[in-house]
Amino acid sequence: MTISQRLFKIMDAQRISVPELSVKTGISKQTIYDWKKKGTNPGADKIMIICETLKITPEELLVGVPEEEDGTAKISVDDIQTEFDSTTIEMAKQINCLNDSQKKRMLAYMAMLLNNKYRDTGGRNVQVIKDKLGDSLVKINDIRFRGKRSVDWSDVKEFLKDYVGDMYRVASSGDVVYIGNELPDEYTGSRYTHSLMGTAAKAKANAAQGIPELIEIAKDKHFKENQGEKHQWNARYGWYRYNSRFALPVYSGDGNIERYNVFHASLLIRHDNDGKMYLYDIIDIKKETSNPLES
Repeated sequence: MTISQRLFKIMDAQRISVPELSVKTGISKQTIYDWKKKGTNPGADKIMIICETLKITPEELLVGVPEEEDGTAKISVDDIQTEFDSTTIEMAKQINCLNDSQKKRMLAYMAMLLNNKYRDTGGRNVQVIKDKLGDSLVKINDIRFRGKRSVDWSDVKEFLKDYVGDMYRVASSGDVVYIGNELPDEYTGSRYTHSLMGTAAKAKANAAQGIPELIEIAKDKHFKENQGEKHQWNARYGWYRYNSRFALPVYSGDGNIERYNVFHASLLIRHDNDGKMYLYDIIDIKKETSNPLES
């Protein structure tokens, strides 16, 4: 049985429809339907959020859990399919020795590693570097979203949809930040976004390419209680903000990169009712005029 077949079997048992799973996970309905129609499997970047939504373990989804005579579910590393190599099986044995809390953290970290590997092949030319003062920043090497007069935010919105369902860990705090289906709309359609012009607008548009890394290097976490009526339900537990930084290339007249402009940004993160943290928007984008990077 494939992972997708096992997923739909579990959904049937729990009486969860595709639209319901889509709403709860932030994964598009079309993506879920494609798993069933085309026989493809969810990517590593979707496994953890599916498991948390369905309240199952990754083992149950990936390899299934046989029932014991007493009706309890149990899985052994020996049940893993023989198609896995010896290194993978040895890793599974070591993970099996961890307690439940350690397993959860390890599986989340593995999922994020696989997700980052997947994204590195997706055409993003992004890297984390240190500036002359030793502070981290995200160096974005391409201007993907251009416009002589204004940014086409619909293009940015489509790009952001590919992050939905992903999660990334903040190195400084250990927090896991999820990407929900609200981010594409808010990032591109908020009042703050519509107030941006020129360089600031293009900076925010192109910062979308570095969201995983911007979360990774974020620091200076601080909390604020929710005071807006709009978010009385989905942010009743308040908001978190992190500071982060990124750099974008500046091109000379002959088309070569002559330097990078560095920008400060604030990550606005919503504390959801389910206890998770969701990236809601990136705001307060300002150029650090005293700190350009040489090409």
